[in-house]
Amino acid sequence: MSKSRDAVIAVTATIFFGVFSRVTVRIPYMVWGYFDESFFISFVWWLLYAGSLYVAIREYMENVDSYFKVIFQAVLFGGAAALVKAGVDALTERMIFNMNSGNAVISVFVMELELLIFGSGMIMFLYYFVAKKRIFSWKKSLNVYAGIMAGDLAVYIGMIYYYLLKTDWALERFSGAVQQVGAEQAKLNLTTKFAQESTGVGMLVLVAFFSTLWLGMRKNAEDRRR
Repeated sequence: MSKSRDAVIAVTATIFFGVFSRVTVRIPYMVWGYFDESFFISFVWWLLYAGSLYVAIREYMENVDSYFKVIFQAVLFGGAAALVKAGVDALTERMIFNMNSGNAVISVFVMELELLIFGSGMIMFLYYFVAKKRIFSWKKSLNVYAGIMAGDLAVYIGMIYYYLLKTDWALERFSGAVQQVGAEQAKLNLTTKFAQESTGVGMLVLVAFFSTLWLGMRKNAEDRRR
């Protein structure tokens, strides 16, 4: 058995999760109360992704006595993770509603930030509670991983800032058209278009972040073995 099989599974699952989520639902986000096609597709993607990460952590632990048993446990873990994600999404949706910003770019930013926090928490949960590894320690070898993740976040925040500036510019540049439809509606129309554009870059950033986090956690655990 390859010692890096867990990393291959985790990174491959993350790439597939990002690509297919983007193609099918743009953002794997579940709005509680709207049990439509997007809700169920997002639920399935989270179930499969969380389950794949569970298999990966068991591979890392070299604790796979029966793949049938591990896959069954992975489905249970994936289902539980997807249910928790649906609950967190419901709270996030309420927060977005209360913000009432009328800016779809801000709404997407909040949704993707929640996705980033939840996915990162899930990876740390697997290392700490399943693999029983200490995660609150730091070695210089982790600096490169931290740098990559910080760069990912900087790219993402820069993109959001760019679209916010672009919105202000467009509203001012096309003020005549804005007056015809109303400022609020024009802002919503523009930011909805920009938010849809931003989800592609956003998902690339999240895939890179999750993959790097997994590899960084793995490196930390390996260094502590020595």
